[in-house]
Amino acid sequence: MSGSFDKKSSGADRRQARYQKEQKEKRKTRIIAVSVTVVLALLFLGAAFLNSKYIRRNMTAATIGDVNFTAVEFDYFFKIFHQEYENWVNEQFGEMAGMSGMLPQSGVSLSKQIYDEETGETWADYITEYAVSQLSVMVQYYSAAKAAGYVLPDEMRAELDDQIAYVKMYAEIYGFPSFDYFLQQNYGINMNEKCYRKISEFIFTANAFSENVRDLPEYSQAALESHYNENRDMLDIFTFRYILVGSETVLKDDFDTDEEFDAAKEVALEEARQQAALIAAGIETEDDFINAAREYDEDSFDDPDSTLRSYPGSWLGSYYGPWMRESERVYGDMTNEDMTSGTYIVFFISRDDNSYRMTEMRQILILREDVHDAYYGDDDHDHDHDHEDDAGFLEALEWADAEARGRADVVMNLFREGGATESRLLELMADYSDDTTEGGFYDNIHKDPTTQGKMVQEIEDWLFDESRQYGDYEMIETEAYGYHLVFFMGHGDRYCDVLADNEMRTNDYNAWQEGLAPVEFSKRWAFFFTEQ
Repeated sequence: MSGSFDKKSSGADRRQARYQKEQKEKRKTRIIAVSVTVVLALLFLGAAFLNSKYIRRNMTAATIGDVNFTAVEFDYFFKIFHQEYENWVNEQFGEMAGMSGMLPQSGVSLSKQIYDEETGETWADYITEYAVSQLSVMVQYYSAAKAAGYVLPDEMRAELDDQIAYVKMYAEIYGFPSFDYFLQQNYGINMNEKCYRKISEFIFTANAFSENVRDLPEYSQAALESHYNENRDMLDIFTFRYILVGSETVLKDDFDTDEEFDAAKEVALEEARQQAALIAAGIETEDDFINAAREYDEDSFDDPDSTLRSYPGSWLGSYYGPWMRESERVYGDMTNEDMTSGTYIVFFISRDDNSYRMTEMRQILILREDVHDAYYGDDDHDHDHDHEDDAGFLEALEWADAEARGRADVVMNLFREGGATESRLLELMADYSDDTTEGGFYDNIHKDPTTQGKMVQEIEDWLFDESRQYGDYEMIETEAYGYHLVFFMGHGDRYCDVLADNEMRTNDYNAWQEGLAPVEFSKRWAFFFTEQ
């Protein structure tokens, strides 16, 4: 019995084991199928994630200092600084820029164009390096602003909003279907308004804080005067006349040795030195100087002012500068100073300590119509043709001046009839003035010829008359523009104080910049998704 029972039991066990094995294989198959499905789903989602705009707009692609930049943000600055670089090259080299190899080919990916054959550096590498160097400065400003707890003032935030609104209006005027589309066409396919606003706020914050640092210091009158007096040799304006008596050109290829070449240059310089001494010996007055210059080179010095210069001390250079800055220098002093290719004859006129007060004015401008000399003379429009004796050209000039003078007379009469006041001047501007400056207003007018704010000489002479006071007016004719109804508004700060303030402020600002913590640039894995 036991044997019979054992056999039956053994068969049942085998069936049970076979059943369990089959079920186990089915479960294993189901698990594999589910796993494959899950993996495929994850791969699909991962591919969708990597190909979406999310990673480009939200994942860190690069870090500069303590500021992270997404691929979209870095692409924006890359494009901006790329354009800045190309503009600079075009300004410097003009038509030669494209042929000099200093610009990449348009329409070809920068990453596929070699910038440096020796290193293999691409144009994308080069522009990235340039962009990072420029962006690093902004990061320094931005980080300093955050560390100082700086928040954009309301007026700056309003200006930011106005800028974005203006760009939106521009996009709409030019027919872009949406603002985001406009941004993508200009700054990258993944750009949108949210990213653009974030970038703009970063830029505004960095720039506003740096400007705030520069504007913050206040200097006492004593400090301004002390700084100016310590640096007056560089800040004073020196007026003088000079003639450069050039030495004969000596070519190195004409000599066998450097010694012979140097000796020949010294001989040529000595000849120029002797000629300059002979010219200077015949000069006693400023008129003598003007005539001597004309006799030496009539073409270059025909105009009496062709030898006249007014420079700040910092512009004088090393040849005649030290002599010019000597405190005992007086009108009529002369010197001959050698340079490498000739000898200067210098006639000292004056030294201005810039202690005058700047002026302010309003004007109504009546422009004289331009007369283009290309329309007169020979049919081939020879640009070397002298039109001073051309009857048609002179007649056109006379007509243009008469027309402008007629309008100026009308304006002057209306101005006087209305009381010759500032308010009357403002009333007449809309209908009669060709000046595009708001209210025709000019302030901080000075006599320094080297900076902005220099008025044409005819108006400057009138403005800086010592008797000038508020309400004075004059119709002034200028050769360059036409007729100006000028109304004197008053005086401003002393120009010497302005110069001292600007220099002290610049020095302090530069010291602040140099003290900023250095920043380093590093790429993250998401940099792969930038568009270079």
